[in-house]
Amino acid sequence: MKKYALTICLTAVALGLATARSNLRSDAALQSLFLNHRADFESLSAMSDEDVHLTRIAPDFTWLDDSVAWPRKNVGISEQRWDAYRVLFQRTHASTGVIKRGDPTRIMFPIVSGGLVPTGFSKGLVFSRTPLSPVLKSLDEKPPDQLWQGSRVLVYKPIDKDWYLYCEQW
Repeated sequence: MKKYALTICLTAVALGLATARSNLRSDAALQSLFLNHRADFESLSAMSDEDVHLTRIAPDFTWLDDSVAWPRKNVGISEQRWDAYRVLFQRTHASTGVIKRGDPTRIMFPIVSGGLVPTGFSKGLVFSRTPLSPVLKSLDEKPPDQLWQGSRVLVYKPIDKDWYLYCEQW
């Protein structure tokens, strides 16, 4: 009986986390966040671009292009530089930091995410000098089935030159 109660409790928690709504989850809210903090997002993007050997910069860890081990002595940037990132993360609500992905190169700013393995989502802003696709008019709804690649989908909505909203689901 205890086993079933635990299973029910864990399922309820997982569903609650997976369906939690953030006040920053809508396209309109994210676009407003971008417009209100555009200079900060542009600073983060420029800094991330300059730190070429970092592929992930979070408040409490970094990934280098040749090592995601943590902890390690070489974090890839000075403590002052990391503190500057932390201030901008806080201002922009990018509390989990920045992720750089290639092909095409894009700098992603996760703002809201939820779920547990095997399903979840991440939604935020992305900077890319290369046009991104697939593009949708709205990311507030589930992306069309034909855009899913297996159990994953990553879609974009342009909001300004080189700036997009993104939504990734798995």
